[in-house]
Amino acid sequence: MRVFCSAVAAFALLASPVLAQSPPPKPEVKTEARAMFEKIIAFPTVQGRGAVPAMAEYLAGQLKGAGFKPEEIEIRPLGETAALIVRYPGKKGSKKKPVLFLAHMDVVDASEKDWGRDPWKLTEHEGMFYGRGVVDNKYGVLTITQAFMRLRREGFVPDRELILVFTGDEETTGKTAQLVAATLTNAAYALNSDAGGGFRPGGGSKPSYSTQVAEKTYATFEITARNTGGHSSAPRVDNAIYDLAAALQKLSAYRFPARFNKVTLASFAATAPTLDSKVGEAMKRLVANPQDAEALAVLEAENWISNEMRTTCVATLLKAGHAENALPVSATATVNCRIFPGETVAEVKDTLARVTANDKLEIVVTGEPIESDVSETPDEVTAALKTVLAVRAPGAVPVPYMEAGATDGLYFRAAGIPTIGVGPLFFVPDVDFNYHGNNERLPIAAFDEGLDHYYLLIKALAGKR
Repeated sequence: MRVFCSAVAAFALLASPVLAQSPPPKPEVKTEARAMFEKIIAFPTVQGRGAVPAMAEYLAGQLKGAGFKPEEIEIRPLGETAALIVRYPGKKGSKKKPVLFLAHMDVVDASEKDWGRDPWKLTEHEGMFYGRGVVDNKYGVLTITQAFMRLRREGFVPDRELILVFTGDEETTGKTAQLVAATLTNAAYALNSDAGGGFRPGGGSKPSYSTQVAEKTYATFEITARNTGGHSSAPRVDNAIYDLAAALQKLSAYRFPARFNKVTLASFAATAPTLDSKVGEAMKRLVANPQDAEALAVLEAENWISNEMRTTCVATLLKAGHAENALPVSATATVNCRIFPGETVAEVKDTLARVTANDKLEIVVTGEPIESDVSETPDEVTAALKTVLAVRAPGAVPVPYMEAGATDGLYFRAAGIPTIGVGPLFFVPDVDFNYHGNNERLPIAAFDEGLDHYYLLIKALAGKR
């Protein structure tokens, strides 16, 4: 799930990758990339269709054709899905720990009826590529794969081992990421294609580039009201639906306290100069003094900022009653929370109990939420990104941000592997690529412009200094 939503990138929420701004890749690179893209879009890698292993086999074949040995490639099955792991050996005797490159092969489902076109066929129309996954996250899969292939053909020997890690259920359970991360804890860090990226505001303003270094914890709770029920002709005071509704009313009125960490403050510091408004001024003031109540009030009024500064909980599903002529014996609401780093699932559960203020309610956590800390960006990653940005977006510097959504990075951080989102796409205003929605799209010029991202990054990171 790619939710590029930070103070630096918030204006890109309804944006798309920018048109070409850096030197275009070689014609043969574009030709091969487009052919591979068409092929991987055609795999319906959604839960229940069993297409992920077939896509992994295809990618493995392409990598073997570029010179990777069979023993360097592993397809690790898990039920109907799978993970692909490819090891690019480093120079002999290197003492440096491996670096992981992450992407996910699975996508959310899509229907031809809703799209008006086949979502499993790469379609070109008016300068856009259409197809499920063209952004989330098969473009990441493509660019990392192709970078490995190009470098191997050139005889490039990195100064440490590089490991390609493609998971198969990021959009659903995340189990492949959890299993793979547990076996790669010797890695120095992971670079994630499913988060981070650039923004070109236009109008002469300089571009920016954001690196994702933290994610909110994804946790879901079920809140249930119960009683013995009865006949609908004899209403009683303790109606389960009414009790639950009263609790949800209280929850809807509650706002978790604002919280800050160095990531959110750094994002504000980077964004403030680009905003000629009271919001930009409030950001500057808050960075200078996080206790500035007036500045905080200004930012609180902006929903896209407010949600980044706190834990959020919202009711998303309801289930109640068993017959139209019977009093409900139970009513359950599903409440989805995105928890600010540093706050625990247990603390949020306690807050829900306090806010709903009814000790007869049952509040349970569903699944097994995973908490993770903020990742420190290694200096060598920042330096390598600056080298890449000098080519792709002169004037841009890497700035960290926190993700409101969730990616596979969550599981790698939880396994003790610092994970940095360094996506290959740049965004511009006014074009919506609508990933997860109908007619997901990617400007063709943006497709071309991002093809060198990981190729350049790996050379800068693991090549000769």
